[in-house]
Parts: sequence; structure tokens; C-alpha cells
Amino acid sequence: MLAARIAKSLAKRILPKRIRDDLRTLRRLIGYIDYPPVPFDNTYAWLNWAFSQVSNDASPLCKRMPQYIWGIAQGAALARVLGETRISVIEFGVAHGAGLIALESIAKAISELTDVGIDVFGFDTGTGLPPPVDVRDQPNMWYAGQFPMDKQRLLSRLTTAKLYVGPIKDTLPRFINGRPPPIAFASFDMDLYSSTHDALTIFEADHTCLLPRVFSYFDDILGHTYNDFCGERLAISEFNSNHPNIKICPIYGLRYFIPRTAYAMYGWPEGMHITHIFDHKRYNSRDSINKPTSIEIDGTEVWGHPKSHSEL
Repeated sequence: MLAARIAKSLAKRILPKRIRDDLRTLRRLIGYIDYPPVPFDNTYAWLNWAFSQVSNDASPLCKRMPQYIWGIAQGAALARVLGETRISVIEFGVAHGAGLIALESIAKAISELTDVGIDVFGFDTGTGLPPPVDVRDQPNMWYAGQFPMDKQRLLSRLTTAKLYVGPIKDTLPRFINGRPPPIAFASFDMDLYSSTHDALTIFEADHTCLLPRVFSYFDDILGHTYNDFCGERLAISEFNSNHPNIKICPIYGLRYFIPRTAYAMYGWPEGMHITHIFDHKRYNSRDSINKPTSIEIDGTEVWGHPKSHSEL
């Protein structure tokens, strides 16, 4: 440990910042820390192990989507603890399709680790962004037709994912009426306030179509001219105001619970949220197999499989 600290200090003094940044980027691209195997549970210990397993085996395309790896892993882990055998994961805003291809590949890897079946869905207009409605859609950044899709080329690359093409107001009800497995993870990358506003109605679906907590990623909330009164941030705020029993909240401090090398990739943990469905009949079900059962006098936590509510 001392030698490592000395080497790090010397590198900081000797190597130019540009070279140090390049080395950090190379380390991210090569792979993540290989965590030792741990027994399955919906805990950060297991999630970090699963994240490292998928990240180190993934293609370069999947490595660029750590938010998908984490979101699907945690959604699938929660589903397994709750006894669900199949879940849905969604990408809102597919554009050229690289994200959906990665989502499909990552879902397959997470399914093998959790023994939970995972169905993958993508939603997009197919013709690029619709025209911004007003200032809330930030026309200083977005314009009609931006990010169009080559549908046939994308379909030729997909193997299991289902693609819904058209206005979200039309395609989302059709998807919900199909009674998909419970949604465990959803990525929102629709850029506009109006499109995100419509996509968030997914959380108004019947509870049989939703886990009690849905892990959610919002792509367009950091940097640039994003603010609380436009775009995805406004859509989230309005949704929370209009839904007393459903709240979309950031996962505060997630960066402190994941591998350090994972956080270095684009700061994605700040976009991770949980959609809490408080009136869901499974919301109060314990979300991990083991919980701390007591604390010794020296402060050591004792873990175990606590009694169920009916046994108390």
C-alpha cells in the first residue's frame, strides 16, 4: 500500500496532466477492478462484483454504457429477491441504436448472473427528434429531425429486443396493453421536455407491469444549459408534483458505493434515479435476502436472514 501511494505521488509530480488523463482513460477502456465472487444478494457487494464481471467481459460498445450495466443489474437483483422470474428493461430514445444494441447484450449477461429473464424494449420516433414545442424543449440545443434512425440497419443488428417506432403517445399505450413483465430499469434519453413528459407516464401503468422501485437513468440533466425549468429536469419535477404516490428521486451518493474506475466514466451515477411507487403492494417487501440483525458492543454488524413480518 505504501509503495502504491509513493508511486502515485511520484506520477502526479513527474507526468503531465494530459498523460495522466490518458492513462486513466486507458485503464477505463481496458477494464474495471475484478471484484472477488460473493454470494448473490441485492447488496452493493454483489452489485459491484456483477458490475465488474459484465464490464470486464463486455464489448467496447457496452463498456461505454456503465449506467445500463448498473441499472439492469440492480433491477434484476431486486426482481430475484422479490421472486420475479422475468423483467422488462427499456430505452426511451434509441436514435442510431448503439444504446439499444448495448442494452440487449448487457441484459443477456445480467440474466445469466441472476437467472432472471430480461425482455428488452426500445422507443423512438424513427425520424429523429420532433419539433421543439416551446422554450421548455430547449430549442437552443435541439431541432426537428436531429438523430434520425436507420431502422432496417438497426433491426439487422438486434436479436431479441423489440422496437416501438412512432410518437410515444401512440406506442406507449400499446406497449402497456401488451402486459409486459414488470419494468425494472428504464433509460430516458429523449432530450426534449415534451417527449420525456409523455414517456414518464409509463410509471402510471398497472402495478403488475412495474417493480415497486424502478431504476431509472436520465441522460440529459448534467452540464450544458440544462436547468430545473426545461428539459428532463422539468419533466421529473412536474411528474413528482402531480403524483403523490410515485416519486422519481436521485440515488444520492451512488458514486461512493461503486468501483472508482466506474465513476470516472462520464459521471453517470449522477443521472441514476429510482422511481419509487409507494402504493405498490410490494413496496414494503424486504429488498435483500440478508439484513443487519444486531450490532455488537464493538460496533461490528451481525448479518443474517431476519424473520418475516408474519413471524415477528
